[in-house]
Amino acid sequence: MKLLPKLVFMLAWAALLAGLTLPTPTPEVANITTLTLMGVGLVLLAVVPGARPVLRQPAIVLAGAAGIVLLVALAFTASSPLHIAVIMVLAPLWLAGAHAGLLTRLGNRLTPLVIARFALAGAAAGAAIAVFGAVVLKLDRGGMLVNNPIHLSDLSLMLGFVAMVGVLEPRPVRFVFLLGPVLALIAVWFTGSRGPLVAFVPMLIVSAAILAYVTLPRRAALMAIAGVVAVITLGAAAVIGLGLGGRLGGLGEAVMAVLAGEATTDGAIGERLYMYLTAWNAFWASPWYGYGMIDYTIHAAQYAPPGPGYPPSSHLHSDLADFAVIGGLLGLVSYALLLAAPLAGALAITGRNRHAAIYLAGIASVGYLGMGLTNAMFGILTQTVVYGVILSLIAALAQFGQGERA
Repeated sequence: MKLLPKLVFMLAWAALLAGLTLPTPTPEVANITTLTLMGVGLVLLAVVPGARPVLRQPAIVLAGAAGIVLLVALAFTASSPLHIAVIMVLAPLWLAGAHAGLLTRLGNRLTPLVIARFALAGAAAGAAIAVFGAVVLKLDRGGMLVNNPIHLSDLSLMLGFVAMVGVLEPRPVRFVFLLGPVLALIAVWFTGSRGPLVAFVPMLIVSAAILAYVTLPRRAALMAIAGVVAVITLGAAAVIGLGLGGRLGGLGEAVMAVLAGEATTDGAIGERLYMYLTAWNAFWASPWYGYGMIDYTIHAAQYAPPGPGYPPSSHLHSDLADFAVIGGLLGLVSYALLLAAPLAGALAITGRNRHAAIYLAGIASVGYLGMGLTNAMFGILTQTVVYGVILSLIAALAQFGQGERA
């Protein structure tokens, strides 16, 4: 192997490490390294025509379409070039194709097993950091050493479930990757993060359903899915009924109060509900193209409902609320396209990587939708980077094994 191709080959391995292992222990390093390697991917696409077909993959095309729709929304409210340029906070999504071009240099070495190993290491690092902070350092919430506890929890959750793609490997080693969700749950528990805990439930059900469907006979698959649902139900009943888990255990009572139309005494949940009502009112005041990305929470604050009030923060603690206020209906279309992008990319794949891609797509879409209901995901750099990496993986996997039996 000549020097330059060998260097590109090594950088492709570095892209997997930065995108799937480093986001939990060293988020800043992961972000800088991944963005730099996306730049390398752009150069590669420019000089190597054989790498460009990845740009035609639906996962990449739909992510790009989401950017165009959002750009149109921003154009309606922009009063300076900065109001347009701010869309680059989502740059990892638009550069997913460049990242995929770099990953294609790995050829058939890019397998579900390889992806699973890198992701499992990331989930393990997240769990270790959360436990060390909460148990050894006695911090109020684990994870504060390296990140916002909720963000560490979100990242560990996503990487833990990505690791389960290794279950598709037809070797005994595949059972090791069942530890992915376990490690993710440990991170969630010791960070005391309730939004990710809520997202854990649909992610577990979807992951079990996809893996059971593609690996088991239909009857066994249905039994496996029913067993997962039963375990989740019993676990939730134990946490809520026995008051386990501190602030996590209080989540059930707070949710029941909200559903019954009663005021909740939980300050964090009350603040989020206030933000969501504010976003709802702001959306209907400008339903077509919103208010733009700069100072959108300040613009929304003028539509806040009566109540105690909260000073505007950097986001509205919900991707749905953020996109609705930023871009109105156009923003929501952009958000829907982003969530649909991995699914469209995976369903277009034929051949041996189809099942792995469908699994990654299902987990990414459901996970980011679930976690994004209670906290911002898109626009928070590390979470945005990880989603871009998953889009890249799906697009790169599509390049190999086409026409071969899944």
